[in-house]
Parts: sequence; structure tokens; C-alpha cells
Amino acid sequence: MKFVKFRIHNYKSIEDSGDCYLSDGMTILAGKNESGKTSILEALEDCDERADIREAARPIEGQSEPYIDLFFELSEDEMNDIFRKVGLEMSANADTIIGIRKPFRDKSKLYKLIESGEFFSDETEVINWEDVIPKINDAIIDIDENVGIVELTNQTPESYMELLKNALAEQVIEIDGYEVTIPEENDVEAINNAITIIRTYMNSVPPSDSFLETFLGTRFPYFILFSSFEDSFPDSIQVSELKTNPWAKDLEEVSSFRINNISDSNHQKQRNHLQKVNAEFTDRFNEYWTQDAISLQVERNGDIVNFWITEGDVAYKPSQRSKGQQWYLSFYVKVLARSKEDVLNIILIDEPGLYLHARAQKDLLNALKQHSSEFPVIFSTHSPYLINEENLENIRLVEKHDRKTTIHGKVHSRANKETLTPILTAIGLGLNDSITNIDQKNNIVVEGPEDTFYLQAFRALLPKSIIFNANFIYGGGAGNMGIVGTILAGWGCDVFYLYDKDDGKKQGETCLKNTWAVFPEKIKEVMSVEKSTIADILSNADFKKYVLSNEKLTFKSKNSEYIKTNKKDKVLLARLFLQSVKSGNVILDSESNENIKSLFEKLIFDSSQ
Repeated sequence: MKFVKFRIHNYKSIEDSGDCYLSDGMTILAGKNESGKTSILEALEDCDERADIREAARPIEGQSEPYIDLFFELSEDEMNDIFRKVGLEMSANADTIIGIRKPFRDKSKLYKLIESGEFFSDETEVINWEDVIPKINDAIIDIDENVGIVELTNQTPESYMELLKNALAEQVIEIDGYEVTIPEENDVEAINNAITIIRTYMNSVPPSDSFLETFLGTRFPYFILFSSFEDSFPDSIQVSELKTNPWAKDLEEVSSFRINNISDSNHQKQRNHLQKVNAEFTDRFNEYWTQDAISLQVERNGDIVNFWITEGDVAYKPSQRSKGQQWYLSFYVKVLARSKEDVLNIILIDEPGLYLHARAQKDLLNALKQHSSEFPVIFSTHSPYLINEENLENIRLVEKHDRKTTIHGKVHSRANKETLTPILTAIGLGLNDSITNIDQKNNIVVEGPEDTFYLQAFRALLPKSIIFNANFIYGGGAGNMGIVGTILAGWGCDVFYLYDKDDGKKQGETCLKNTWAVFPEKIKEVMSVEKSTIADILSNADFKKYVLSNEKLTFKSKNSEYIKTNKKDKVLLARLFLQSVKSGNVILDSESNENIKSLFEKLIFDSSQ
């Protein structure tokens, strides 16, 4: 199952967040302070089945109530597994999007099914008597003309049929205030005909509540928010408390630490076990903590298990270390432990870099990247060190305008300067790691963020014999590319400027030559065909198959024209294409491959520089 997207309504400053699509593994909510990043994470935390939407989530203004919509993609096998568990005689033959709504403090229904492909309609447990009455009349049962709609919520078809059989045993009956009259006493045939008709009708409307209940019980994830680690790694734990102590349980998940072995009365067994634990955990932790050489030591002393952080020849209690190191150790143990549990955990982390310096933040990002393939991670930040220039598709910009928070699924020029600062800074840092990594001095400035996604995807599809080392950098639109390029050139970087073959290129080229004195050979175009954009690098067939995910489309116009005419989100399409390439599911035809080869031949940097 895959967590596809979410949408938040009427939650604190969030009137409507808009659809926020999740990246594979890790999604980054980037924005300035007070933009609403924490509120987004809190809203997702409230989606956990063990929680209600908090009272404080109510908007300050207006009477609207908060609700959150979550969308999951279930495979064909997962859908059919639920159908079997529910006892429904239906089957899925494709992956299906399931939409779940978490309403505000509705005790009668904590979740509501709002989308399920073509299987269920909304509120399917309601029997519409206006549809059934004509068929019952055909079975020679008279029903009062004023009969309306009877809602049979929280009632299975079986219990309803039992009610109907008992009620029809009388000549004149009443169901939920409506009279049903049998014209002939003991007309068994008429009764049976009516029962058959109603059962057939009910079976044609599947019990969505039963499906939802099974989905929630077997597939629905836990949402776990780590906003702080005030419960820092302990200095010691009583042996008698090990079996109930959450830290001891988490250590069992992430290492070879075993409570039973530590508690064993055999001192030789204790010692051998602790030596193994200390060596293994230290090696694992130091993979993701490169600031200094430390080791975690576990030691039993009588009825107490002590924990030490050793640096050099000095042993420290965890509480004696820096706030950053305490936080990181807590994060590592707790988050990794959640990833090892035999349940789907969606990990939410609010500003994980607050206590960490730049290098430690990079270690943190590395740890998240390594483990987020096992479970989805969503974290908020305004730190440039937690944004990777190679993974801009992971970023969702969070902005607040007129006291209303919105999530943008793309990095584009609509975001204000302060919001974009961490992203622009990350690009600078990523170019040469604080201007020291000469291997990344080659840079290609492009018009739009979709260009960076396509170029990353195209580079990944190049033959392994071709190695192309360069950064693809969003220049903020055709007219602003000279500003970005000049900064990069000032850092000693080599720069190309890549344009679509359209009016934007003409304007941008003029600006580069006249304002920034850029040499003409540094200005490139994606294709020589007029009115072409980077999306046109792909053949028509590959664009339909891998970008639009619909090979049945019949249009023959250029890909860029289709995007414009149908008002498609070109950045989102490019991001999804990049994700498909990373998943290894893309095999392009000869036309696309030839276009990609031609494009990169234009972008070869002078290796002598």
C-alpha cells in the first residue's frame, strides 16, 4: 500500500491546504517560520486511529469544523484480500485509490470512506425505498404513498432481513414509522417475493462500512509525530523495569540488545551479550554520526543497567552530552525502532535540525534517506542543510498568505523569497559543499523546475558508459537565469544556460548577452524545433506511457502543446516521471533515446577547466 496524498481543511490557519502528493520514502515540508508547517504535521498526527482531531484545531474565525482527507493506493491483491475478509463477491483487476476522511470529533464514525474507485458509492448503507417500492408493488405488497427514505445505518443485510421477515408476519406492519400492508392474510408467496427483491437490491449496494472497518483494521497506518525528544536517552534503567521500559523495547528493535539476556542471572552470559551489543550498536550509530568518534556502552551494575557515551578515554552519561547529540541519539533509536515494527508507521518530524549543526544535519538527512524506504517520512524544515539539490522533487513549499496556509507541490517563482531561501541556499551548498568540492563545479541553469526533474531523469537513463557530472539548477524563469548564473560564476563554477525553443529563449538570451555579458556558446536550447520544450524530448508514445500514464490517448500534437491545451501541471508531471525512472520502470524507445543523447552532447563541459 502507498500513501499517495493528503488534504487538510479548516485546521487552525489551514482553510484548504490543497492536495499534497507524497514523494516515495521522504517528503520535505519547506517554508519559513510561522508558515503552518507544524500545523500540517499535527493534522496528520490527528489522523491516527488512536486520536481525535484536537479541539485547538478549530479555526479562530468562522464555524467550520476541521477534517482531513487521506488517499492510499492499494494493489489489486490488497483490494481482493479485503474483499475476501469482508465476504464480498467482487474483485479488483487494477490498483485502486482509497480515500478516507477523518472528521472532527464524530464519535459515531471516526472515519468516512470518500473514494474507492468504482466499487462503492457514498453512504451505501442507506436503503433508498423510492427505488425499491415499485418492485415491491409488483410483488403485490401495498405501501403507503407517503413512504420516503429509510436509513438503516449500522445494520447488516442479515439483521435487516430478519427484521423484515418478522415484520411481514403481520397483516399490517410498521417499519421506521412507515406502514406496510399485506393485501391477503398469510400471502407467503408475496412475502417471499418481496424478500427476494429487497435482498437482491441490498446485494447490489456493497456494505462500504464493512469494507472501511476491515481496511482500518488491517491496512490503515499509524501516524507518529516526533516534535521533540524531552524523554531523552536514559542514563540508567532498573533491571526490574526493563520489560516495560519503552527505551529498552526500542533498543531491542534496533540492535541485538535483549532484555532477557541482560536480566539473566548468569554473569558470564550477561557479559558476553553486552560485549556483542556494544560493538554492534556503536558500529551502526557511527554510520550516521560522523561528527566525532563515540561509542555507546551498556553496562549492568547490580540491579541497574547503565548507559555510557564514550569519547576517547572518557565515559559520559547521555545527560552530560550536548543537546544535539542527545537529540540525535534519541531520534536514531526511536525512529529506527518504529521502522522495524511489523506495522505501517508514517513518521512525522517537526524541525529535526534545531539542535544540530550543519554536518550533523547532513548525517540526519543521510539516516532518513537510508531508512525512509522502509516507511514514509514527512518532516518540516527551514534549514538548507536538510534539503538535497539532487532530490528537489521531495520538497513541498508551505506558505501563508492572508493568514491562510497553503502547500505548493512545486518549487516555483510564486513562492516568496524568504520561503525559497533554504532551497536556493541548498543549491549553493550542494554545488561544491561550501565551495570546496571541485567535482561539482559544472552547472546548468534552466528556466523552470520541471526542467531540473526531466534532466535528472534523462541523466539516469543515459548508458552507464556515459558519466555526466553537473548540477541542474532552477533559474527562476527565463529573465532571472543570469542572476543565478553570475553568482555561480563568481564561485568559480562553469555555467551553461538551457532554454526551450520559444519566445522565452529570445528574451532570456538578449538579457544574458546585454546585461550579464554571457558568451553565446554558453547558451543552449533543448531542441532545434520551434516552440519545443524539454517535454518534447520524449517521443509521443513514451510521453503518453511514462508521463501521462495513459497509452490509449490518441493526440498527435507535440507533448508541450498537449500540456498547455489541457492545463496539465507540468512540474508535477515531470516529478512523477523522475520518480518512475528512479523506480526502474522506464524503457524509452529509440526516438526518445536519440533526443536525449543529442541534448547531452550539447551540454558537455570542457574537461580541461
